[in-house]
Amino acid sequence: MASAVLLLNLGTPAEPTAKGLRQYYRHFFSDPFVFDFNPLGRWLLRNAIILPFRAPRVAKDYEAIWMPEGSPLKVYADRMQGAVQAAFDAAGDEVLVRNAMNYSAPLLGDVMAELEASVIQDVLLLPMFPQYSTATTASVFHGVERAASSWRQSPRLRFVPDLFQEPSFVRSWARLIQRHVDAQDCDELIFSYHGVPEKTIRKADSAGVCQFGTCCDRVTEQNRRCYRMQCVQTTKAIVAELGWNEDRCSIAFQSRFGPLPWIQPYLDEHLMSLLESGKKRVAVVTPSFISDCLETVHEIGVEYREQFIEAGGESFQLVPNLNDDEDWFDAVYQIARDHLEAGDRG
Repeated sequence: MASAVLLLNLGTPAEPTAKGLRQYYRHFFSDPFVFDFNPLGRWLLRNAIILPFRAPRVAKDYEAIWMPEGSPLKVYADRMQGAVQAAFDAAGDEVLVRNAMNYSAPLLGDVMAELEASVIQDVLLLPMFPQYSTATTASVFHGVERAASSWRQSPRLRFVPDLFQEPSFVRSWARLIQRHVDAQDCDELIFSYHGVPEKTIRKADSAGVCQFGTCCDRVTEQNRRCYRMQCVQTTKAIVAELGWNEDRCSIAFQSRFGPLPWIQPYLDEHLMSLLESGKKRVAVVTPSFISDCLETVHEIGVEYREQFIEAGGESFQLVPNLNDDEDWFDAVYQIARDHLEAGDRG
């Protein structure tokens, strides 16, 4: 095998218990890419609040979404790895496809050691984060580079920083929405993205162009790595593929944490504003995720749904994520193959 494709994720708890959550959070809340503040603050947050209090509470929510085979993220990641590997095998390509995660098995360091033992010298890094963020993409890239630095012969690393402009990614989401949402029964299609603190956006804005507004309306050299811009452009691309009127679609951000201001509008507040404007039938899609998880199934599908209905909403539909959708698996294979071939030509 001459080449490998790494399908990269941050990770997931090994079991839906307080012990499983503590093991996972111990790594997650130690990552300076995810929690960009002083080490003492991270230590206090992790050990004084998260491990003793949050882990037992959140374990109950994880138990509610747990699949018979395990965590949804891990289950769908394994299915994707198998499908993409089978596609390369069927095409007669000598490409090794592996999952790798920062905080849970299969651990990134272990997978990189396997690639070195297999005499792999060409590694395509394909993060399963559609939009680039320092908290996710940069974290897994750093992990790969750190692992590769110990190889006796340095591998060739090819980085795919985001997926939001990949035509097959956009088509996969559009087809999924078409199968699940009846445009006639929906007043508003909401694109909900995982939020990040405003300071994270500003820190990455080396050109000083960020205004948290119209600066996200197009892709430029100055904002190319802006997470908020990529979320806006993801929405525009999917809506265009659907052929829907943009006036019936909107963007919001979820899962804020702590006292700092995060990018807006916040999903909970946005839902209430839609009700005030007379829009009582909504569907929510979450294209910053590729598989169902706590933030989608529980936070949106349970908590926000209850808030919306109790406040007077008539219908609230959470569209399932890409998960193990065949179009999506084909898209990942296509994206990986295209980037491998482009690198060979280069």
